[in-house]
Amino acid sequence: MEADQLDTLDRRLVHALLIAPRAPFRQLAAVLGVSDQTVRRRYGSLNSALGLRVLGRLDSALLGRTDWILRLRCTPDAAVAVGSALARRPDTSWVRLASGGTEIHCLFQPRGPEERDTLLLDRLTGSRRVLGVSAHALLHTSAPWPGTSSPGR
Repeated sequence: MEADQLDTLDRRLVHALLIAPRAPFRQLAAVLGVSDQTVRRRYGSLNSALGLRVLGRLDSALLGRTDWILRLRCTPDAAVAVGSALARRPDTSWVRLASGGTEIHCLFQPRGPEERDTLLLDRLTGSRRVLGVSAHALLHTSAPWPGTSSPGR
């Protein structure tokens, strides 16, 4: 199943999950006018066919933390391995390879200055496979993630 092959009910279910990602299947079923089992089955199909998942996102600012956007330049043979290692870290939200596989962009959410400094100043800069690191503190999020409400952020 491809995303462009979704029927009306699948699209309505995805839309409902964007609006209320924590809603139970029975509530989604009531809103969509179908049974709980239909919602459960459709969600399962969308999950297995397209990887649809409902995820939580940590709002670091509410915890007094700072998110960091990292840009790493790597040797051509290292970007996939370094990117994979970053993706396995619990403090990394997303990783993207760019520039023909020699550059990595990621969102890093350290719990504090010590965790930030260990990665940025010791681990990444100490690797011969990482040629350059650029780290940018995310000061403000101008729009909330879909399905969330963050007034004033």
